Amino acid sequence: MITFKPLADSDHSHFAQELFEEAFPEQERPPFSIIRHRDAGKFHFLVAENGEEPVGILTYWTFDELVYVEHFAIAEELRDQGLGKAVFLNFLSQQHDQVVLEIELPNTEEADHRLEFYASMGFFKNTQPYEQPSYHNDGRTVPMILMSKYELDDDEFEEIRNVLYKEVYGVQ
Repeated sequence: MITFKPLADSDHSHFAQELFEEAFPEQERPPFSIIRHRDAGKFHFLVAENGEEPVGILTYWTFDELVYVEHFAIAEELRDQGLGKAVFLNFLSQQHDQVVLEIELPNTEEADHRLEFYASMGFFKNTQPYEQPSYHNDGRTVPMILMSKYELDDDEFEEIRNVLYKEVYGVQ
Protein backbone atom coordinates (compact mmCIF):
# COMPACT_ATOMS: atom_id res chain seq x y z
CA MET A 1 0.00 0.00 0.00
CA ILE A 2 1.31 3.42 -0.98
CA THR A 3 1.59 5.98 1.82
CA PHE A 4 3.13 9.42 2.05
CA LYS A 5 5.30 10.69 4.88
CA PRO A 6 6.51 14.25 5.28
CA LEU A 7 10.28 14.41 4.79
CA ALA A 8 10.72 15.61 8.39
CA ASP A 9 8.97 12.45 9.68
CA SER A 10 10.59 10.01 7.28
CA ASP A 11 13.49 7.68 7.97
CA HIS A 12 14.45 8.07 4.31
CA SER A 13 15.77 11.64 4.01
CA HIS A 14 19.01 10.42 2.40
CA PHE A 15 16.98 8.52 -0.24
CA ALA A 16 14.85 11.63 -0.80
CA GLN A 17 17.83 13.93 -1.31
CA GLU A 18 19.60 11.50 -3.66
CA LEU A 19 16.47 10.98 -5.78
CA PHE A 20 15.72 14.72 -5.84
CA GLU A 21 19.23 15.55 -7.06
CA GLU A 22 19.41 12.61 -9.49
CA ALA A 23 15.99 13.04 -11.07
CA PHE A 24 16.04 16.79 -11.76
CA PRO A 25 18.68 18.84 -13.55
CA GLU A 26 20.18 21.59 -11.41
CA GLN A 27 18.42 24.31 -13.41
CA GLU A 28 15.02 22.71 -12.63
CA ARG A 29 15.43 22.44 -8.85
CA PRO A 30 16.47 24.58 -5.93
CA PRO A 31 19.38 23.44 -3.76
CA PHE A 32 18.22 20.74 -1.35
CA SER A 33 19.44 22.83 1.60
CA ILE A 34 16.89 25.52 0.69
CA ILE A 35 14.05 22.98 0.49
CA ARG A 36 14.42 22.27 4.21
CA HIS A 37 13.77 25.94 5.08
CA ARG A 38 10.68 26.59 3.01
CA ASP A 39 7.38 27.67 4.57
CA ALA A 40 5.86 24.42 5.86
CA GLY A 41 2.40 26.01 5.75
CA LYS A 42 2.44 26.13 1.96
CA PHE A 43 5.27 23.80 0.91
CA HIS A 44 5.24 20.04 1.42
CA PHE A 45 7.94 17.45 0.73
CA LEU A 46 6.60 13.90 0.85
CA VAL A 47 8.37 10.58 0.63
CA ALA A 48 6.21 7.94 -1.06
CA GLU A 49 6.56 4.55 0.57
CA ASN A 50 5.35 1.11 -0.41
CA GLY A 51 5.16 -0.58 2.97
CA GLU A 52 8.39 0.50 4.67
CA GLU A 53 10.34 0.94 1.43
CA PRO A 54 10.79 4.40 -0.09
CA VAL A 55 9.78 4.48 -3.75
CA GLY A 56 9.55 8.15 -4.67
CA ILE A 57 9.25 11.79 -3.74
CA LEU A 58 6.66 14.46 -4.33
CA THR A 59 6.96 18.15 -3.51
CA TYR A 60 4.01 20.47 -3.76
CA TRP A 61 2.64 23.84 -2.69
CA THR A 62 -0.86 24.65 -1.52
CA PHE A 63 -2.43 28.00 -2.31
CA ASP A 64 -6.04 29.20 -2.29
CA GLU A 65 -7.92 26.75 -4.54
CA LEU A 66 -4.65 25.64 -6.17
CA VAL A 67 -2.11 22.86 -5.67
CA TYR A 68 1.19 23.14 -7.52
CA VAL A 69 3.21 19.94 -7.89
CA GLU A 70 6.78 21.14 -8.09
CA HIS A 71 8.67 17.83 -8.27
CA PHE A 72 7.63 14.20 -8.62
CA ALA A 73 9.97 11.26 -9.13
CA ILE A 74 10.02 7.51 -8.66
CA ALA A 75 13.28 5.66 -7.97
CA GLU A 76 14.87 4.81 -11.31
CA GLU A 77 14.88 1.05 -10.75
CA LEU A 78 11.12 1.13 -10.08
CA ARG A 79 10.07 3.15 -13.13
CA ASP A 80 7.95 1.80 -16.00
CA GLN A 81 6.10 -0.64 -13.74
CA GLY A 82 2.95 1.42 -13.13
CA LEU A 83 4.11 2.50 -9.68
CA GLY A 84 4.47 6.17 -10.65
CA LYS A 85 0.89 6.30 -11.86
CA ALA A 86 -0.35 4.56 -8.70
CA VAL A 87 1.56 6.99 -6.48
CA PHE A 88 0.42 10.07 -8.40
CA LEU A 89 -3.22 8.98 -8.58
CA ASN A 90 -3.11 8.33 -4.82
CA PHE A 91 -1.91 11.91 -4.32
CA LEU A 92 -4.51 13.31 -6.76
CA SER A 93 -7.33 11.48 -4.99
CA GLN A 94 -6.60 13.66 -1.96
CA GLN A 95 -6.73 16.94 -3.93
CA HIS A 96 -10.00 18.74 -4.55
CA ASP A 97 -8.60 21.97 -6.00
CA GLN A 98 -7.01 22.75 -9.32
CA VAL A 99 -3.67 20.92 -9.63
CA VAL A 100 -0.93 22.28 -11.90
CA LEU A 101 2.58 21.16 -12.74
CA GLU A 102 5.38 22.07 -15.12
CA ILE A 103 6.99 19.71 -17.60
CA GLU A 104 9.79 20.31 -20.06
CA LEU A 105 9.00 20.77 -23.73
CA PRO A 106 8.55 17.44 -25.55
CA ASN A 107 11.88 17.49 -27.45
CA THR A 108 13.12 14.10 -26.22
CA GLU A 109 11.68 10.63 -25.83
CA GLU A 110 11.73 11.03 -22.04
CA ALA A 111 9.91 14.38 -22.25
CA ASP A 112 7.33 12.87 -24.64
CA HIS A 113 6.80 10.03 -22.16
CA ARG A 114 6.29 12.53 -19.32
CA LEU A 115 3.67 14.45 -21.32
CA GLU A 116 1.84 11.19 -22.10
CA PHE A 117 2.08 10.11 -18.44
CA TYR A 118 0.28 13.20 -17.12
CA ALA A 119 -2.16 13.31 -20.05
CA SER A 120 -3.13 9.69 -19.28
CA MET A 121 -4.33 10.90 -15.88
CA GLY A 122 -6.48 13.60 -17.44
CA PHE A 123 -4.11 16.57 -17.26
CA PHE A 124 -4.48 19.27 -19.91
CA LYS A 125 -1.52 20.59 -21.88
CA ASN A 126 -2.07 24.34 -21.77
CA THR A 127 -0.89 26.05 -24.93
CA GLN A 128 -0.01 29.44 -23.44
CA PRO A 129 3.75 30.14 -23.42
CA TYR A 130 5.35 29.48 -20.04
CA GLU A 131 8.89 29.79 -18.71
CA GLN A 132 10.14 28.52 -15.39
CA PRO A 133 12.07 31.30 -13.64
CA SER A 134 15.55 30.52 -12.35
CA TYR A 135 15.97 28.84 -8.98
CA HIS A 136 19.50 30.26 -8.83
CA ASN A 137 19.01 34.00 -9.35
CA ASP A 138 21.02 33.87 -12.56
CA GLY A 139 18.23 35.17 -14.82
CA ARG A 140 18.12 31.98 -16.92
CA THR A 141 14.62 30.69 -17.58
CA VAL A 142 13.58 27.25 -18.79
CA PRO A 143 10.81 26.94 -21.40
CA MET A 144 8.17 24.61 -19.99
CA ILE A 145 4.56 23.53 -20.41
CA LEU A 146 2.08 24.20 -17.63
CA MET A 147 -0.27 21.24 -17.32
CA SER A 148 -3.45 21.37 -15.24
CA LYS A 149 -6.15 19.10 -13.88
CA TYR A 150 -8.78 21.44 -15.35
CA GLU A 151 -8.24 23.31 -18.61
CA LEU A 152 -7.21 26.94 -18.15
CA ASP A 153 -8.43 29.94 -20.10
CA ASP A 154 -5.96 32.79 -20.64
CA ASP A 155 -7.02 34.73 -17.52
CA GLU A 156 -6.80 31.66 -15.27
CA PHE A 157 -3.43 30.75 -16.77
CA GLU A 158 -2.05 34.24 -16.12
CA GLU A 159 -3.40 34.26 -12.56
CA ILE A 160 -1.80 30.89 -11.79
CA ARG A 161 1.48 31.88 -13.44
CA ASN A 162 1.57 35.03 -11.31
CA VAL A 163 1.00 33.02 -8.12
CA LEU A 164 3.79 30.58 -9.03
CA TYR A 165 6.22 33.31 -10.02
CA LYS A 166 5.65 35.25 -6.80
CA GLU A 167 5.23 32.46 -4.24
CA VAL A 168 7.51 29.69 -5.59
CA TYR A 169 10.18 31.57 -7.51
CA GLY A 170 10.16 34.93 -5.74
CA VAL A 171 9.77 37.03 -8.89
CA GLN A 172 7.05 39.48 -9.85
